[in-house]
Amino acid sequence: HSRLFCPHSQVIMQESVAPFSCLRAKAIGLISMKDAATGLTDDKIIAVHADDPEVMSISSIHELPPHRLAEIKRFFADYTLEEKKSFDLAEGTDPFGDAAAAKEVMVEAAARYVDMYVPKRPRTG
Repeated sequence: HSRLFCPHSQVIMQESVAPFSCLRAKAIGLISMKDAATGLTDDKIIAVHADDPEVMSISSIHELPPHRLAEIKRFFADYTLEEKKSFDLAEGTDPFGDAAAAKEVMVEAAARYVDMYVPKRPRTG
């Protein structure tokens, strides 16, 4: 199905970090939203900080408590308002995908990036 170019993400951790910090993260799932204007799927990758002992053992989004899943939904709903976009999360459906789905989305996004931005060079013999 059609997807926007690159997924956004949220990393779950206990400690705060400075903006633009680099840290190791492990994808545990995704939340799938639909852009109301274009109908394109906009997947948001959910990850845990790979070196935070409080969350590093989590390997699936379905291991998170229901209140954390509700917080994630609310975070991205508010985030899209700031972008002045409208996204749909169907009530009563499970918008969360597992780690395998998140990996698939990241692999597809990387391939789209290569197709769009990496120059094609002719092979020489």
